[in-house]
Amino acid sequence: MPAAVTMARTVCPACGGGARAAMEVSGHAFRRCGTCASLFLECPPAEVGAQYEGRGYFVDAGYGPPGGGSFHGYRDYLADRHEITEKFEQILGHVERLVDPGRLLDVGAGPGFMVAAARDRGWDAAGLDLNGWAAAYARDELAVEVRQASLEDAGLGAGELDAVSMLDLIEHVTDPHGLVAEAARVLRPGGVLAILTPDAGSPVSRALGARWPEVQRAPEHIVLFSVEGLAALLRAHGFEVEGWHSTGKRSTAETLFEDLSPAAPAAARLLRPLVRGRALGRLRFELDPRTKLCLYAVRRREGELVAGGKPRRVPRHAPAVRSTERAVLEELETLARARRLGDWMFEQLAGAARGRVAEVGAGIGTFSERLLAAGVEELLQIEPEPGCAEVLERRFEGDPRVTIAREQLPGSPTLRRRAGEFDLVLCQNVLEHIEDHEGAVAVMAGALRPGGELSLLVPAHPRLFGPLDAAYGHHRRYTKELLSRLVQEAGLEVEGLHHFNALGIPGWWLKNLTGASGIGPLALGAYELAVAAWRPLERRLCPPFGLSLIVRGRRPAPAR
Repeated sequence: MPAAVTMARTVCPACGGGARAAMEVSGHAFRRCGTCASLFLECPPAEVGAQYEGRGYFVDAGYGPPGGGSFHGYRDYLADRHEITEKFEQILGHVERLVDPGRLLDVGAGPGFMVAAARDRGWDAAGLDLNGWAAAYARDELAVEVRQASLEDAGLGAGELDAVSMLDLIEHVTDPHGLVAEAARVLRPGGVLAILTPDAGSPVSRALGARWPEVQRAPEHIVLFSVEGLAALLRAHGFEVEGWHSTGKRSTAETLFEDLSPAAPAAARLLRPLVRGRALGRLRFELDPRTKLCLYAVRRREGELVAGGKPRRVPRHAPAVRSTERAVLEELETLARARRLGDWMFEQLAGAARGRVAEVGAGIGTFSERLLAAGVEELLQIEPEPGCAEVLERRFEGDPRVTIAREQLPGSPTLRRRAGEFDLVLCQNVLEHIEDHEGAVAVMAGALRPGGELSLLVPAHPRLFGPLDAAYGHHRRYTKELLSRLVQEAGLEVEGLHHFNALGIPGWWLKNLTGASGIGPLALGAYELAVAAWRPLERRLCPPFGLSLIVRGRRPAPAR
């Protein structure tokens, strides 16, 4: 029996603008707002709770459009726990930029993955969900508190919470204004609301129209917001919108294939036997077609003015305040497996690894191993990240040649104290993180003995600056002119200046375009094979472009 529906509506539930008929999907008519471009069901169901009951909503072998009907639930939400938690960690990182960890409530918590992630980061976290099976799973399997209740029925007092998250929830409710109003009531002034939801205003979702998988979930999906529509809704209830970003999906090829199959059903029928249940289907990918958004807003005090205007887009991969150290370690561990790339980078030193060496930004010691193997007499490792410094201390314990200084530039009292002592100062993929790069280069140059060499490796081409640069904390990308000027102003003579790793440009550009992060084992293996083939060609061709720039500056001998 079809679900009972409410009266037909023609006014946008997001911003209140007028709307026109947009499309019909499986007998469900959608309208699109002429003001904010949000989509909504003309006749939403009067009762929505029943369709989310039981284990079958989260783990259902029948996922998909049975008999030409709507998509419903998840293929296997539990199997994707790692990938889902990664995304939730990313969201928590943005929340923690706006408010210190305190009391967090995840509304629509499902099996509790967000609650568990928040708890592990130091939050006093709990969740709510209408699905009793999911609430029990969260309690029994993850040992987190998830109650079977709606936000309106949870009995929370005013201003109790520091943060509320609604992840893949608001598109399912018939009264989004009521939900957001209740979130505003239970949040303290300065508290943060994070909402993850499909983006009806993105170019891809608009181009797909009725083939967009999110509209094929009607009547499960009732209101599909644009960024502007969601911002208007939140501002109407006293929230200041701080920023938003698109968010991708990392999952198996089979799950991604099924999620995207409505966009090309004929091709999906043809290709499904090649993916379902086969090794190809088990491969893991990350895809960001920019059809999902996450928006962050801060609860303002009663009567405080709320700014309007277009919401500010923020980098999706902005490092979380409380997990920067872990993110750095993971990135360095991945790079450590790129042996051919590391050997190629070491080759750029052109025999300068000798005598006394200072390595600025030693990370976890991957490059340090090469320096020590080359026979340096002394290695001073400058590393400000506590986690990395601890790895260095364990890794090089007992080697009398190694000294570790937990310092950062341009301060570095050790380098300043040992001015004029080093044969080589090496700084790779660090200078772009330092706001006062002039001061940093001056300190490194001052540490060189006459005839000593400074080797800098930095990201090249300002036009390549994108969300990943911002996420990694880069202040800039460099030109040859800027890098040469920095070295010369520090009193050094430029011995060599060239681009490096042209092979890396397509991958960096693609990751910025798609919003992908990190590098998986398959991609890393493919890149390593490509390095083996490209390395001799780049040495011979010396292309006038590359992902990085390398400069070698020498301290001149004093005039006689």
